[in-house]
Amino acid sequence: MDTEYLLTQILETFDKIDTEAMLDKFRLSLKGENLLMVMLGELGGISTQSKLIERLDFTAARLCAIVKSLESKGLVQKLKSSSDKRSVTVALTEEGRRMVASLREELLRNALTIIEQLGEKDVCEFLRIFNKLADIANQALPEKKEVKV
Repeated sequence: MDTEYLLTQILETFDKIDTEAMLDKFRLSLKGENLLMVMLGELGGISTQSKLIERLDFTAARLCAIVKSLESKGLVQKLKSSSDKRSVTVALTEEGRRMVASLREELLRNALTIIEQLGEKDVCEFLRIFNKLADIANQALPEKKEVKV
């Protein structure tokens, strides 16, 4: 097996993927505000700022700016802790919950489009390989959190 050739082929294939164009095409952009909204949805609609910073790998300043923008749009609200004045919790408003539901529906529709275009056989093969990659990554990096697929 010529591993150098295979590595070159893998890297060239990755270079062919215009990730930004693909995300734009399928409108899967989960950056900034949308990413924060989806994460809040996954956390039950409420989380501390410190947990969000950790989970999203945002700086405190970036998170504060995004929260402020979402707050001005009525999508989230900040709640101060009565026991610890330094602790701030971010919660989705009803409008925010509707937006998260809409984002999820759009992501599902777009994922279904991809699945339909690939076909069942290729999706199963992709999942088989991706799960194998996840297993290898988890074995190679035991001190890291497990990769969930």
